[in-house]
Amino acid sequence: MTTQPMQTKSSPDKPAPLRRLQQLRDGLLLQEDLNFLCTNRIPRIFVTRMMGRISKVESPLLTRMAIGLWRLFTDLDLSEAKERRFKSLQACFTRELKPGVRPVDQSPDAIV
Repeated sequence: MTTQPMQTKSSPDKPAPLRRLQQLRDGLLLQEDLNFLCTNRIPRIFVTRMMGRISKVESPLLTRMAIGLWRLFTDLDLSEAKERRFKSLQACFTRELKPGVRPVDQSPDAIV
């Protein structure tokens, strides 16, 4: 079985350092030993609790770094967020959206 790198939206307008970081990320994700270690040998309850604690730390620098790292692994889109800066990672996870960006279907047949 071969492991494929994460597919990212490749756009020529991304800065070279970001493209290099994404290539490094893709290379790391192809390392089966590292993947096995991260998914099977590190106690998940420990990692979950640590991330819960880290996410509550109110530090703009830590939050910017965590969001930057998050963006390396996902296509994080904060364009719908009401605020652009967050005091903690938890505030980013539970962000308020701009009014009207995700309207609720008012149809009586809709399941909400």
